[in-house]
Amino acid sequence: MAKDENEELAQLRAEVAQLRETNRLLLAGSEQLIARNMMLAEKVDIYHEVRRRVEWLKDLVQRHRELMADADLRDDEELLAFIETRLEGDDVALSPDFGLKDVAELAGTTQQRIAELYRRKTIYHSVDKYLDYLRLIRALRLLKDKPHYGVEAIAQEAGFNSVRTMHRKILDAIGMTPGQFRDLTNPDFG
Repeated sequence: MAKDENEELAQLRAEVAQLRETNRLLLAGSEQLIARNMMLAEKVDIYHEVRRRVEWLKDLVQRHRELMADADLRDDEELLAFIETRLEGDDVALSPDFGLKDVAELAGTTQQRIAELYRRKTIYHSVDKYLDYLRLIRALRLLKDKPHYGVEAIAQEAGFNSVRTMHRKILDAIGMTPGQFRDLTNPDFG
């Protein structure tokens, strides 16, 4: 019996040794898992911090874009007001060849910016249409205020390249000829 007990004891010791080795391996594996989990937790924290910073930067960029858009809007409105003030005064002669290039030079900017500005921000959608409007208004004012001027002189002073062009523009705009408009606005003349 002693032999069976010794074998059983040896077998138990071998099992205990094997369990201790398994326990040591499990502890080492647990330590590796804990280290890996800590590293992953740090990466997750870094990831969340980076995401938070990215969101903050996106907000900052969006606010910057909005401020720039507002600044461009103010600049565009100021530029349009400057151009209109200069061109609507009687001191600027709108010759028939006065156009986009001249408006850009007057405003001190590029032709592309002026063309884009009129396309996006005005009812005219082009500098040429705006200049036609100014010429039309000048022609109507001259027809009313200077009844003794000839139609050819008014067309030239208003900036039209011909009497025919002025005649067509006035007829299209108000439905009457320059002569009819002059008669309407100056009934005592004649």
